[in-house]
Amino acid sequence: MNVHVFPTKWGLKKNSVLLAASIVAMFFVLAAASSIGVTTVNAQKGSNPPDHYIVQRTAASGPDPLPGHQGHQLVMAIPPRDDGKIWTGTISYVASYPVEMVILHKYDNASVSGNESSVGKPLTAPFGKGQVAITLVKEPSNTPVPSGSLNFAGDAVAFHTLDGHKFIVTYTADARAEDLSKVTK
Repeated sequence: MNVHVFPTKWGLKKNSVLLAASIVAMFFVLAAASSIGVTTVNAQKGSNPPDHYIVQRTAASGPDPLPGHQGHQLVMAIPPRDDGKIWTGTISYVASYPVEMVILHKYDNASVSGNESSVGKPLTAPFGKGQVAITLVKEPSNTPVPSGSLNFAGDAVAFHTLDGHKFIVTYTADARAEDLSKVTK
């Protein structure tokens, strides 16, 4: 039995060609994306993304990081804000498996203190130094393809599966950071 510890010359040549082709393809994809105004922004930890966030992306799901939700799958589409602003916008998607949309909202339990025991509280989870209330939207597309489009307002937007099924999603979002209105009595 012949076992090759090192790849053959053709294997090296084939890998080099594939690597070069991949680099060229990535260059053209990035050049095309920038020429049509589509950008993907990765927010640095501790900083907020820009006030106008446009993204077009394909992503594979991973475990939901919220405590108690680790059995779920999630793709964070629009990153969380912690500067007192919220996102408003539109998102369209197509997925490999039926998904829910998750919109996170800062949960202000101080404003309802004392009422939770008598009337209950919405779905929440620990997040950062506080809690978030979770909007869970399962929007049937009435087509054989798991897809949809949604207007949203909240601190972050994600795709999600409660049953823990892994998925791939392609989405396009246009979001703007808005100041919350100050309501006075």
